[in-house]
Amino acid sequence: MKPIYTFIALCCAFTFQAQEKYLDKLPDNPEPGKCYAKCIVPDVFDIETIQILEVPAHTALKVVPAEYKVVRDEVVVKPASKKYTFIPPTFATVVDTFWVEEPYNKQYPTEAVFEEVFEEVEVKSKSGKWVAGENPDCPSIDPNDCRIFHFREDPAVLRSIPVKKLVTPARSTSKQVGGKYKLVKREVLATPARTEEVIIPEVRDVVERRVLVRDETTRTVNVPATYTTVEKRVITKKGGMTAWREVPCTLPEQAIILPINYELGSARLTAKSKSIIDKHILSKLKVDKSAVVEVGSHTDSRGSSMSNQSLSERRSKSVVEYLNQKGIKTSRLIAVGYGESRLLNNCKDGVNCSESKHAKNRRTEFKFF
Repeated sequence: MKPIYTFIALCCAFTFQAQEKYLDKLPDNPEPGKCYAKCIVPDVFDIETIQILEVPAHTALKVVPAEYKVVRDEVVVKPASKKYTFIPPTFATVVDTFWVEEPYNKQYPTEAVFEEVFEEVEVKSKSGKWVAGENPDCPSIDPNDCRIFHFREDPAVLRSIPVKKLVTPARSTSKQVGGKYKLVKREVLATPARTEEVIIPEVRDVVERRVLVRDETTRTVNVPATYTTVEKRVITKKGGMTAWREVPCTLPEQAIILPINYELGSARLTAKSKSIIDKHILSKLKVDKSAVVEVGSHTDSRGSSMSNQSLSERRSKSVVEYLNQKGIKTSRLIAVGYGESRLLNNCKDGVNCSESKHAKNRRTEFKFF
């Protein structure tokens, strides 16, 4: 049977049929019917307990809190005030008579009463006039020079005229008649609207105040040193590609590929990678106590093949050592480093590939058998 992997040679009783270039890799004295693998042997460690001084003895300042006393003060939370209450007016009901048609005084006249009498009326007043007469003894030839004038009075001329004498004058008597009225109820003001003043007393409250008696200070205290206990892993036996192990002759073709990440350029597992190993690998090994797992690490083609081979071996050893710490025996773990010998794509030296294509080649495979 030809070797299956570059750095793992599985062989049965007829391993002498292997190609000549692999003869230096075969185990000594193989037993017929069995298969062997040249594996990376993990380092062997002893655990030492050491004490590390975390904090040396020193002095510290402890705060002494401030001291207060409680003082009660009575404060006016609402001053005295006045309140004005409106008192509405009050009314009384009265009944008034309203004339819708006022009465009037009807007149009853009486005509005047006369009697017929005669009244003497002077129709011509008494009058007098001078009457001229001739003087026979007048010596003037002009008779006008010797005229004699005497005054003659004419009596008044009276006339009896029938007239009516008022016996009873006309008069009138009156009598009130007619008129219509209506009784109307109405409200009359009994007491006018007014306001009443009410005194509202002040409101007081008791307030507690914390009055500073002594300010906050510090005092010095001695703090003893503190130590922590650390487990130190001391290597007692260096591992490496030095051991041939008997393994099953048939390895599974299908491998579990997990997104195991390491620190850049290092074989140190990240916390996330440890969590993934716990969930998918450690859990299976704890359930199936007879299971053996091969841990195979791969790199991309960038960098020298020698450095990539070394890095992949160290990363496989890192996973095996982590599982050892979790209680999985070394006999159940096979660490293999493949370097850049098993690329999943054509991203070999001299080929320009994207970062995502290179990332597919950086992987750790787990094969259970």
